[in-house]
Amino acid sequence: MGALHRPLMQILFGSLLERWIDPSHVAFALGSGGSLLSDACGLFSCWLFVYMALRGFYATVPPLLRWYHARRYPKAPTSNVTEPLIENMKEVANAAFPLYATVPILTDLFQRKGWAMTCDDVADCGGWMPTLLGCLGYFAFLEVVIFVDHYYLLHKWNLGKRLGEHAYHHVYKYADQLNAFSGYSFAPQDGWSQGLALALGTLVVPVPLPFVFFMEAATGLWTLYIHTDISPLPWPLMGCDYHYIHHRYNWYNFGFMTLTMDTLFGTVKHPKADALDKSRGVIPMPEEEKQRSVTLTAEILSKRGREALQSDDAAGNEKEGAPSAAEPVSRKAASSPLRRRPNAAAAS
Repeated sequence: MGALHRPLMQILFGSLLERWIDPSHVAFALGSGGSLLSDACGLFSCWLFVYMALRGFYATVPPLLRWYHARRYPKAPTSNVTEPLIENMKEVANAAFPLYATVPILTDLFQRKGWAMTCDDVADCGGWMPTLLGCLGYFAFLEVVIFVDHYYLLHKWNLGKRLGEHAYHHVYKYADQLNAFSGYSFAPQDGWSQGLALALGTLVVPVPLPFVFFMEAATGLWTLYIHTDISPLPWPLMGCDYHYIHHRYNWYNFGFMTLTMDTLFGTVKHPKADALDKSRGVIPMPEEEKQRSVTLTAEILSKRGREALQSDDAAGNEKEGAPSAAEPVSRKAASSPLRRRPNAAAAS
C-alpha cells in the first residue's frame, strides 16, 4: 500500500483558507478531518472545484481557438462549423461534465486512502532516474489502456458499443463538423471511460503525483487540439490530422498521444499528401463531402443522427479507404450510433 497524501484541495487552498478560518475547520471541509463525513466533504469540494474548472475552461478555451483559427485560416473547414452544430456540441459536453469531473476525484481518493503508488517529489521517488522511469511508465500505461478502451470496448465489442455509446461523439464526422467544441462532446460514460486510465495508472505505477496532475491537464488540452485538424505534429505523435482520419473513417488511429499502439495493431492510417492543404482550406473541401455534411448536420439537429450516419457510412466510405465489405461486420457496426442527444434548439 502506498503512502497517505494530503487531499488535493488541501494542497491547493489549505494555506490560503487557514489565514481567515480555523485550521481544524479547513481540514474538515477539505477532507483532512479524519472522519467519514470529512472525507465526503473533501470529495464534494474537490468535485465542485474540478467541475467549475471544466465549465470555465470549456467556456473560454474553445472560443479562443475558434477565433484564432477563423482569423488564421478563414477557409479551413474547422473554421466554418455552423453555430447550431456548435450549440449541439456544447449541450452534449455540458451534460457530460458532472461525470468527467470525477476522474481527478478518483485520483485524489486513491492518494488519500494510500492505495496509490505515487510519490510527492523527486526525492520521495528516489532520485531523478526513478522519477523519469516512473513518468515514462505512467505514460506507457496510458497509451496501452486508452487504446484498449477505445479500440476494443468502444469500437469492436458490441456490449461496449452499447454501453459506452461512443457514437454520440462519432456523429461529428466531416471536416466542417469538427472543432475544439466537439472535443468534449461525448456521452458521459464514454468520455469518463477514456479518462479513467489517468486515475487507474496511479494504482500500478510509481509515478510522481505532480506528473499525474500535469497529464490530467494536458489530456484536457490535447482533446481539444486533436479535433481541430489545423496543426499536425511530427511522427510518432498522434496529431490532429490522424485523429481526423479516425472520425472520418472510424476504423483507424485509436491511440492516445502517439501512434505506437496503432502501429503494433495495424490500425494506423496516415494522412495523404494533400491533407494539410485541405485542412487549412488551401484546397477546397470536396463538394460531395460538403453535401453529406449538410445532410448529416441537419439530421443531428433534428435528433435523427443515427439513421443519417448509418446511411452516410453505407453510401461511400469505401472509395476513400474505409473498411471494405469483406471485413468483419463488427468493425463496420462500430460506426453506427445508437441514439443522439437532442440539440438545445430542438429541445426548447
